[in-house]
Order: sequence, then structure tokens, then C-alpha cells
Amino acid sequence: MGGNKSGVKDSETGKSNSLRTYVWRCECHGRPKYQRMVNGRVVTCAEEPILKRKTKKCSCPVMLYGAWTKENLWVVKSVVTEHLNHIPTPSKSNHISMFRVRKITQTILKHIENDHDSGAPVAQIFNNLAGRRNGVENIGFTKKDVHNILNRRMRLRLRDGDAVAMINYLDKMTKDNQKNFYLHRLDKTGKLQDVMWVDARSRAAYEYFGDVVCFDSTYLTNKYELPFSNFVGVNHHGQTILLGCALVSHETAETFVWLFRAWLSCMGGKAPAAIMTDQDAAMRKAIRIAMPMPKTRHRWCMWHIMQKFSRKLGSMTDFPQIKVALQNVIYNSLTPVEFEEGWAEVVETFKLKEAKESYKWLVGLYNQRWIPAYVKHIFWAGMQTTQRVESINSFFDGYLKKNTRLYQFAPRYCKAMEIRANDEKAADVNCCRFTRSLVGEFAVERKFQKLYTDAKFVEVQIQCMRVCYVTPITSKVVSDVEVEHTVSDKVWVWSKFLRKEISLAGRKRIYVVMFNKETSFAKCDCKHFECHGIMCRHIIKVLDVEDVENMPAGYIVDRWRKDIQRKHTLVKVAYHDPEKTEEVKRYDRIMNAVEPAALRGSLSEQKLDLVIEGIMNIVLRLDESDALSAVGDNEAGALTSGGNRMAIVGPTTPGSVNKPPNSVGDDTTTLTPPIMVKDPVPRGGLKAHRTREKRFLQPGENKNPARKQVRKNKSVVPQDFPETSNCQNTCLPQHNYVQPPNTFHPGWGSHDQYVSESHTLQIKLKQILM
Repeated sequence: MGGNKSGVKDSETGKSNSLRTYVWRCECHGRPKYQRMVNGRVVTCAEEPILKRKTKKCSCPVMLYGAWTKENLWVVKSVVTEHLNHIPTPSKSNHISMFRVRKITQTILKHIENDHDSGAPVAQIFNNLAGRRNGVENIGFTKKDVHNILNRRMRLRLRDGDAVAMINYLDKMTKDNQKNFYLHRLDKTGKLQDVMWVDARSRAAYEYFGDVVCFDSTYLTNKYELPFSNFVGVNHHGQTILLGCALVSHETAETFVWLFRAWLSCMGGKAPAAIMTDQDAAMRKAIRIAMPMPKTRHRWCMWHIMQKFSRKLGSMTDFPQIKVALQNVIYNSLTPVEFEEGWAEVVETFKLKEAKESYKWLVGLYNQRWIPAYVKHIFWAGMQTTQRVESINSFFDGYLKKNTRLYQFAPRYCKAMEIRANDEKAADVNCCRFTRSLVGEFAVERKFQKLYTDAKFVEVQIQCMRVCYVTPITSKVVSDVEVEHTVSDKVWVWSKFLRKEISLAGRKRIYVVMFNKETSFAKCDCKHFECHGIMCRHIIKVLDVEDVENMPAGYIVDRWRKDIQRKHTLVKVAYHDPEKTEEVKRYDRIMNAVEPAALRGSLSEQKLDLVIEGIMNIVLRLDESDALSAVGDNEAGALTSGGNRMAIVGPTTPGSVNKPPNSVGDDTTTLTPPIMVKDPVPRGGLKAHRTREKRFLQPGENKNPARKQVRKNKSVVPQDFPETSNCQNTCLPQHNYVQPPNTFHPGWGSHDQYVSESHTLQIKLKQILM
């Protein structure tokens, strides 16, 4: 509906300050007008000469003229109800946007927002709603309406910028739980450069599983081309556990030094005993500065190195044979001496020195001593590659995408971590409820059945089952307390096709196990226990030969035990949305209480009538309560000066760990405004999006004087008198009123439309006209 208005002028300003008359017209009223650019100016013409565009204007005369009386009532002065040149019917209202969006109730809106926050696309959300309503025709709105609602919600969140929205969300998380940690820094122009965050549960888990950490920054880049980096560990179930996340601007040594130092300060300054990364030179340099040896041992990812073989050596004629030979030397060498001898043999056999460029790369790789034989004596929790990071990346694939904005990272991170925490809790419960049967009669197996988690006990059982392939060869007394056992075993290799270890037919290997009679402790040169924390089959065989019934306590690794209560499982982390207000929480409680009644009421028509009758009675009682509250508010408002109420400001909540110097602190206030964080610029140099001034123009404001605003007789919805109205949803530009987010209704055309008694009258008048 369109309309014309007239009002009473103020004697001082000469401007109309109240609405007295209004003309409602059919949306097809008037003749079509077309606008086009002529010499840099907008020209309105009666007909489009180039392209015929669709229009709904057909000179329909339907109108309703109303006036406001002295008794504060609207009176209809004249009416025209006969439509011309078009035939409106009630069924066509389902195809009009303003009628469609009114069918999106608050319940449906919450489902849409929750699904979208979980990373579901608009098409999937719409199909889910259609499934609940038994078909698209029963929904009453379109996919475009859902898209518009989510876009409007995003614009409201981003009115101060994407980076500010993300920092505000992280700040709310920190206020909700002071153990949460986040840190960010800005560049010289005030743009967001890097941000790092760690939740309270990850900080507590680092105390138990922070000895081995894997770091990777190759997962994805977001809309602003900021790489998503993460710190990953292994928990007592062998599951991947996240120990921190970051969005970095540049993969340089200076950026990684800042990130590593910030992460270590979050973890109390405790550096990991071992860290695994790819071959990035900037990471290497940053680790030497932030986590120097011997406290932290750095290792390269085997997978990244093996992927380079085809690129560096693929042009050689015998590349398949060379690759197999190098893999055999790399993975099956027990000692550095054995590796060096095998490496020299491969170089000489295939004459790799003749390929100068390829051999130069091999020499540089050889000098770095990255082979497992050099680091087998260090505990790596079973990790040889960054597959742990790749597994956490695949876990985030359902939540994070390339076009994920900054403010969406933290909420979706929380949802993903909630599922990860529930998986760990379920594994803890299953370890207590179920017990895996023994495969043998080894004392070692019986001991670990009671102590270790199910995942790690399976690894112990694999070693117990392979004891049958271990054959004792010799036993030599070295001293009064030490005995040297020599055993033979099959060669086991990993098959990427079968996804498990298999034995090579006809190939065996000799291992040496040193046994101490006093401590009953044995050491094997395979270093399986030192590297993985699981006893190898060779030690189990020697203990069985030596008739050791009581297993030494040195073989029990506390990080694999299931009978230890770990602090991070008791941390109450707020993995809910910190923007979830008390109103939303009360709504959730009501829906949970109503759901059983809805299920039982749908069983028969009689029960359905009872449920509907009860709900209608509740609605009437709520309306009565609202009316009484409105009377009380008017009486209280009359006592204040000018009808304005005083806002009660409570004590401030402690904020983030990295408040800007001139921001509001915990106990002090300042008149200087807080530092505004600007959105980062993509590394390609292009701006991420339009500036805030172009995205959020004030009503009636025209930034480009060359483009004149020629629209006249713009549709205006009538409002009550400002001096007599207590409506909190009125949004006038001159008042600088910002609408509360919880008062938004999907039926409004925009967040600043008026909602008043006259709006209700307008709906009724439209029904008369239709």
C-alpha cells in the first residue's frame, strides 16, 4: 500500500511533527515510471526506450482516506474499493513479500538462525523447513525470504565492521568464563592483523596432553585470506584435541614468533617437549626463537616431505624404483648409522649424483637429519605426520568454509568444540562400561586391560598378538644385572591401500633387547615404547622368557590411563552462544515444557482441542498482564522529567585479557572512546568489501551529489504522536535510537519501521481493501 500524508506544522520550526491525515492506496496505483542516466543525471520517463521492464503500476484507483480526530481516533473520510486493470485475490497474497515474511514466526526464525550459525547453507535450511511442513507449498515463504532475513541479520551484526563483531564475541566469551583467552593485534592503520584464542577446556587439557603438539596453518584461508592455524595434541583415547586457534595475516617469522609467544603465555609459559610442523622456513625460525632447544624438539612432517619427492625427482627415469628404495631406507632404518649406509647405497645404485638439481635438493634434505631414526628416542605420542592436524581440519569442514566471515569463526568454533568434548566424554563412559576380552595370557595384557583406555589397550593387544612371530635367538649375560637378548621378528610395513600394517613374506629382522634383572626393565632398539608409549612385542617376549609376572611401573604411561580424573573434563566451558540472552533462555525452557503437550495433543482431535484451549487461555492471561504492566509503566513514566526514564547501570563485568589502553577497564571509567578495530585487507591488496560509510547511509543522506534522489511520494507508514506514545520500537533518525536485537520481528520490512496502534489499523484497512 502506498499513501500520502499531511500533518500539523510546528509554530517554531515550521515542520510537521504529528500525523493527522493519511491516504492508503493500492500498490498498483499510478502510472509506471522509469529512471535512467542521461549525462550523469537521473531522468524519469514514462516509458523505458531500451528495455521493457516489468511493473505493477496500472493506475488502480482503490484508496482509503483517513483522518485523526480530536478524540484521538482514526475516521474514514472516503473509500474506493473497485480495482481496475488487475484482479486481486486472497490466494495471490502468498506471493507478496510483505505477507510472506509475516508467516516466519519467532519459532521458525530461531530454527533458521541456529541452522545458519551451525554452518548450514540457505538451501539446506529451506529444505529442512519444507520437510517439517510436508512440502514447500505448506511453508508460505520462499528461499529468497530466508536469504533476506539472514542478510539483514548479518548487516546488523556488521554495522561496526566484521573485525569488531569478532572481537566483541570473543570478549563476551571471556566475560562468561575468565579462563578463556584471546589476544589480537592491529597494524599501523588500525586494521585487524592477527588474532589468537584458546578456550578454558583446551588450557586445562594442555596440562596433561601438552607434551607433544602439532602445528599447521595450511587448512584454509577465510574471506580476507587469513590462514586458519591451529595447535593440536593427542588425548588419552588417541583422539585429536585442539589446543588453540589463530587467524594470522602473514606466514612470516615475525608473525609466528608473536603467535607462539602469545600461545605460550596463555599456557603459563610451559613449552611442549616436542612440536611437529611442515618445512616452512618461517616456522623453523620462529620455533628457534620462541621455543628453543633442548626444551622443545622440533620435527618435520613426514607426509609433507614425501609429497615433494614426485615434484623434485619425478623427471628421473627410474623414479618409481627410487621412491620405493628411499621410503624403505627412511621408514625401516632403526639407527642413524643404518640410515646413512642405506642412503649412500641408494644414491650410488641409482646414480643420483648425475641429476645435479635433484641431488642438490636431496643433499639439503639429508643434512637436516629429519629421518625418524634420529628422533625415535623422543616421545611423539604415535605421530609421524601432521595427520592429526588434517583430522581436526576435516572435523572443521562442516563448520568453516572459505567464505566464512571473521565474526562467524568463534561461534562455529564453539559448536565444533562442543561436539569434540562430547565425543571425549562418550569415550570415557564407554571405557568404564565395556571391557575388551584378552587375546592371550600375558601379564602385561591383564595389567593394561585394567589401566589403559580402550583405544590404547587395542594397541597393546596388537603387540601381544604379534609376539607369536618373535623368535628368541640368543641370550648373552653382559653383567651381573644385565642380559642381552637377541630376537628375530617379521618386517611390518604400512599399506596405504589396506589401511593397516602388514608383514612382508620372507623378510625378517634382528632386534636386541637389554634386560635388567634388578628392575625387571627392558629396552629394545626398535624404540617403539620411547616413541609411542606402548610396549613393543619384543619386550613382551623377553619379559615372558624371564618369567616376569609383575610388570614394572616404568611401562605404565599416565597419559593413556583411564582411571585418572583429569581437570579439563571438569571445566564448565560455556560452549553456548554468549549472545544468547535471558529472554532466549526462557523461550527455550517454554518450548521444552510445551513439547510434551504438543506430542500428546496430536494423538486425537479431542486432545488437540484441549491443548489449543489451554494455550488460548494462557495467551489471554498474558495479554491482561501486558495491559497492567503498560498502565504501571505510564504512571512511572509520568514521574520522570519529559517522560524519559533513567537507565540503571550495573557494575561492569571484567573484560578480556587484552583490553586497549584507552578502553573501559574493570574498575575504572574513561571518557576516551575505545579503539575501533578495522576489517583486515586481503593479502592480494584488494579491499574486502565496501566501506562502512557506503554500506550504512543515514536515511535521506546522499553521498554522491551527481546522483540526485528523485523519488517522491515515498510510502510512509503512519505513527502515533511522539509525545503521547511509549512505544520502544519507534526508530527515528533524529533520536539516534538503536533498536534492541531481541525486538526484531520478521514481519517488519526493516528494523526501523514503526510498530504502533496505527500499524495494527493499517493491517485491518488493507484487509478491507483486498
